[in-house]
Amino acid sequence: MEKIDIAATARTPHLSFDPATGVFVLEGESYPEDTKKFYDTPLSHVYSFLDTKVDVKAVFSFKLKYFNSSSAKVLMDLFMAVEESAARGNEFKIEWHYASDDDNMQELGEEFAEELDKAEFAMVAF
Repeated sequence: MEKIDIAATARTPHLSFDPATGVFVLEGESYPEDTKKFYDTPLSHVYSFLDTKVDVKAVFSFKLKYFNSSSAKVLMDLFMAVEESAARGNEFKIEWHYASDDDNMQELGEEFAEELDKAEFAMVAF
């Protein structure tokens, strides 16, 4: 599996995933015109990683300033896939980065965290 690195645009986030190191980063704003088209290919590689790896550690880092409702669904689907893989014994940490003065992003992160039990979810204020 190859490394994924997609540069940010005005409407889409920087998305990178290195399966060799187990580091996934999603950073910026996410309101693509076609959410499915933007996320489907790169996340299919991430889902493959989650479905096939055993006894691995990975960090999923989210540094989003804004995302729309269709992106929120993509995030929740990804969190659920991470959770399922963690339930099989993999060690995953999700880092939710948010500006200390951004109550909305903090609350969104807390809502996502409530849905997870096996994967560690860390709230990281900056």
